[in-house]
Amino acid sequence: MDHGSSVRVTIDDVARAAGVSRQTVSRAMNDKGDISEATRRKVLATIEELDYRPSAFARGMRTQKAGTLALIIPDITNPFFPAVARGAFDAAAARGLGVVVHNTDADPAAEAEASRRIVDDGVAGAIAFFEEVDDGAVTALGRRVPLVVADRHSPDPTVASVRSDFATGTRTAIAHLRDRGHVELGMLDGAVHGKPERRRAFLEALGDDGDRVVTAPATVAGGTAGLRELLARHPGTTAVFAFNDLLAIGAVRALKAAGRRVPGEVAVVGYDDIPMAALVDPPLTTVHTDKYELGRTLVEVLGRRLDGHPAEHRTLAPRLVVRGTS
Repeated sequence: MDHGSSVRVTIDDVARAAGVSRQTVSRAMNDKGDISEATRRKVLATIEELDYRPSAFARGMRTQKAGTLALIIPDITNPFFPAVARGAFDAAAARGLGVVVHNTDADPAAEAEASRRIVDDGVAGAIAFFEEVDDGAVTALGRRVPLVVADRHSPDPTVASVRSDFATGTRTAIAHLRDRGHVELGMLDGAVHGKPERRRAFLEALGDDGDRVVTAPATVAGGTAGLRELLARHPGTTAVFAFNDLLAIGAVRALKAAGRRVPGEVAVVGYDDIPMAALVDPPLTTVHTDKYELGRTLVEVLGRRLDGHPAEHRTLAPRLVVRGTS
């Protein structure tokens, strides 16, 4: 019987299909007595046929003192995530929970595999920085495991979320550059699926059709290549806003290699305020995201789901940190 990936099979569905009570299903699953071997085999076969998995939400509520949370992230080497993870670890430890990390490299197959594994592992709940999976897959996972998604919103009201206010952060960065007298702005946009807020806010602020936006991998090398492409298109560019700090640092390197003074000839503003942003030369002006607070809040929101509260949707405010590149 195919119930579809978006509908969670319940213990009552199993009981009806097997023609037994839900108590009998529970006894068969937990290998308890008081039922015949034939009935046990029938129930287990029905469970297999329906692909039934016990409610991770209920299991999490019963066992959260000794339970585990899953943290799905796209790139464990990205300097953005250690502080996020530390915030999550500290908040989880305060609730008596452990955290297991799944790295996906922003690969859709790896994200799907991580989703499958956390269901099979019976975690109490999950936090996911998904890059590629669609809303349907998020909904399906949220019906099997209490779930909080980071920096996106699910149409399923049972899936909680914690988001950074990227639009406000972007507008703040652009206002800062304009206050410094810049009118020829360009953007280096990280090639990340499903996170258009920074690009959208940039285009709305400039009234641009996208020609001043160069998409590149969200890495230092991507920033170097993207900056060269941007200047080839628009040689008169005097300020660059980058999707993240890695792109911004790459842009600064490319400008210095080309003999362009930063910020004297071209100003650069990044996003995230990763630790190395303050250490590069010149120190990077950037939009600060409180990464520790993000991780802590994700666990707090998930913990409230485990305590039986409705899914919450929280937004964290950014702030501009002005340093030497603007």
